[in-house]
Amino acid sequence: MTLQQAIKANVRIEHGHRITTLRGWCRHDRVLLDGREIGRIRTRRAKDRIEITTLSGNLYTTGYDIDWLIRQTGSESWF
Repeated sequence: MTLQQAIKANVRIEHGHRITTLRGWCRHDRVLLDGREIGRIRTRRAKDRIEITTLSGNLYTTGYDIDWLIRQTGSESWF
């Protein structure tokens, strides 16, 4: 999804609090479509790596995937 498509689809990402852990930090960001939450993006930072997971209910995919989140909601009308 390009930035222009995201603006047109009213997609917003609200950054969560950054929580310090023993070996790095973790943050859970909310993804909103038209003001309602459709999923979360979890970012975990350790000493030598970063893990990004996109979550929708009890499903997840690795990486930062807004298009996948929109497909999970069944809202294809944003194209």
